[in-house]
Amino acid sequence: MTMSETVMLWFDWHGLTLAGSLHLPSQERPHPVAVMAQGSGPADRDSGGYFGPIRDTFVENGIATFAFDKPGCGESSGDWRDYGLEDRAKQMVSALELVRSHPSIDRKSVGIFGHSQGGWLVQKLASRLDELAFAIASSAPTLRVREQILYDCEHALRIDGHDQRAISDALSLANALQLAAINGEDYESISHDLLTPASQEPWYSSFPTIEGPGDWHHVTQLIAEPHEPVSDLRSVRCPFLAVYGGLDTLLPPWRGAEESGRALEAAESSDVTTAVFPIGDHRMQNSDTQEFVEGYLGLLGHWAADRAR
Repeated sequence: MTMSETVMLWFDWHGLTLAGSLHLPSQERPHPVAVMAQGSGPADRDSGGYFGPIRDTFVENGIATFAFDKPGCGESSGDWRDYGLEDRAKQMVSALELVRSHPSIDRKSVGIFGHSQGGWLVQKLASRLDELAFAIASSAPTLRVREQILYDCEHALRIDGHDQRAISDALSLANALQLAAINGEDYESISHDLLTPASQEPWYSSFPTIEGPGDWHHVTQLIAEPHEPVSDLRSVRCPFLAVYGGLDTLLPPWRGAEESGRALEAAESSDVTTAVFPIGDHRMQNSDTQEFVEGYLGLLGHWAADRAR
């Protein structure tokens, strides 16, 4: 593990206090930096430990990192379920402003990294911000939110061995929930009309859970927001790396790589790369060893360092 200095930082965002850690390399300052975005669900600044080796790779290559606890996680106030993709993107913008103001950071060499849902944020910000030195989207869907929810549902049941009839029933429930979200139905209604009857089905334990009004509020926000990943990719303005694992079961990786590559060819930025690691899962790990697939960490560090100079 590379030695680095860790600086605790806080910033205010719409009444919240968000807390994070800035990891600084030992090399001479000022440093380039990668601001990191976690995937979906509750997550602290280390993403439950997942970010550790990725952070170390950046630091080894002379790139500082900053990540912050999601609202209501770690030392951050609030509740992550209150915020959809747009608000998460705005929180990232505030984090970028924070690190740019730090004396140890080269304000002209600031990039972003995001995994899974965090990759959606990277796609958004890379299409909107002119001043990014680089952007890396790892296992980022090219599906729209509603499509991704249906994909999650189908493949969760398929992996658990349910037959096609069960999968069809589960997808019918998922579609009904999406319609209820669009129509503004509250949790009590969808619990009584949809979730409780479905809970008697053998496949329900494999269905993505919605536990209480907070979860439902979050789902309704995600579904209501316009989000067009392929359109974002076509509008990328900075050096961009899209990485997929060929054995990912949470999104269609080969389709994602093809759509990313095709969209990035039309982007404003000419420095774009799409890579697939054939034996990588959604976490870019070998599912048998739970270790990152060979070459993944090296690609992240070297690719970012080449753009951060």
